[in-house]
Amino acid sequence: MKKLAGFLVFLVLAYAVYNDLSIGTLPAANTPEPELREAEIEEADSLAKEKIPYFEHEVKPGDTVLSVLDSNSEKPLAVPVSQAVEDFKQLNGGTDPQKIKFGDTYKFPDYSSQN
Repeated sequence: MKKLAGFLVFLVLAYAVYNDLSIGTLPAANTPEPELREAEIEEADSLAKEKIPYFEHEVKPGDTVLSVLDSNSEKPLAVPVSQAVEDFKQLNGGTDPQKIKFGDTYKFPDYSSQN
């Protein structure tokens, strides 16, 4: 009887491991981010160019949006970090600041002329 119970426990455990590895247990773990349509990207670029002053910078290994903004200005950042992130997204067609790739050139908001 103990062997049968052990075998049943093994089967349940094996099924649970198989299910976790093949299907997963966390919902929305592999959902792709919604992509902006080409027209929305162009519209966001044109609006961003009109409102937000920017500079272009080629990202080097280890660069982050905040480190690039900090290196461009002699003063501390004049706007909240959340605003800097939103401005970066507007200038780059919705690109997530955490997913920038080194070697690519991005537009960064220029806050050096602000108080």
